[in-house]
Amino acid sequence: MKIALLGFGTVGKGTYELSLLRSEHGIEVTRVFVRRDHKRVLDLQTYDINDIISDPSIDTVVEVMGGDEPAFSYVKAALRAKKNVVTANKLMLSLHYEELISLARENGVHIAFSAAVGGGIPFLASLLRVGRVDTVDSLGGIMNGTTNYILTAMQQEGADFVETLKKAQQMGYAEADPTADIDGLDVRAKLALSVDVAFGKMADPAAVPALGIRHISAEDVAIFKQLGLICRLIGKAERTVKGAAAYVEPALFGQDVPEAGVNGTGNVISYRCRRLGMQNFFGLGAGMNPTASAVMHDLIDISLGFSAFDLAACKGSFVPDAAESVHGYYLRTDAPVPAGFVSRTLGETAEGTAYITTTLSVEAMHAFVNETLAKGGKAFAAALA
Repeated sequence: MKIALLGFGTVGKGTYELSLLRSEHGIEVTRVFVRRDHKRVLDLQTYDINDIISDPSIDTVVEVMGGDEPAFSYVKAALRAKKNVVTANKLMLSLHYEELISLARENGVHIAFSAAVGGGIPFLASLLRVGRVDTVDSLGGIMNGTTNYILTAMQQEGADFVETLKKAQQMGYAEADPTADIDGLDVRAKLALSVDVAFGKMADPAAVPALGIRHISAEDVAIFKQLGLICRLIGKAERTVKGAAAYVEPALFGQDVPEAGVNGTGNVISYRCRRLGMQNFFGLGAGMNPTASAVMHDLIDISLGFSAFDLAACKGSFVPDAAESVHGYYLRTDAPVPAGFVSRTLGETAEGTAYITTTLSVEAMHAFVNETLAKGGKAFAAALA
């Protein structure tokens, strides 16, 4: 199989090296689309995407550029040219899932994306397979290694958020602009894509409410410790009476659940089925080797004539509704709390009063936190899982 790489960053380099290391699979990189020169692939690189799209010898395009455009346009062009596509791009997929699945089917080619959620964790392929014999009622978990590293370090070292974020950036775990990670946007894209796969209908990522960890404080973490709880950023989706709910938010777990034991940059993603019950997937959710391994698994499958993602289907779309999902929260804020919100008061902190709330909808709590922050107030909330 002759393949072209779109992008030669961390995942592109990892895929290239792995294709050489495991040459017995016959997967050969013959072109690399780049935006600047890379000594390692000088003889293969091109700045013109048409050199790849118009080359009949290239069977499969591996898109590892990231972002929406121009990746989306390039992937569409490859599918229309009847080339298979393997991608790790959760943002692009979450925004255009239905169109890309349909385009692949119309042109008789494969599109596969194991690496888009969970890095090397075989979550999406398993989600597709289980859907053949069961109904998935809920899914979610820890889907972002950067935030999990930050929360683990704050829990273990007692450091504040800003200090821990800077350390994560120095170690290469967090980007110079960490917005997508710490505000939950990365998890939102992965969650929306997971919902597309599980429910067979496209969820609008922009409609998925997301609270991140930007406003967590060392005092919050100290209170969690006193309560015997551990904070993690999670994505969650579940079927409801009216359809399905999906949301991203910090959550507090007791010491005896899987999420509490996943430290550092690890991920744990789960789904619950009506017959099979809960299934959990643990592992490294990002990084060169895990992500490149997932890409290579997809390439090997396609070279053998099949892919788990051939099971993917999408008929229509829906808007996730967080109004039906309810639970209690830890809330710390300096703003007046609405009547009926508070179950008990935990005490004062430097950034406001800490409370345990009554049972509230995700919609109501997210609205309160976002409105408080928009007015210049302080607020942080974490669900009681």
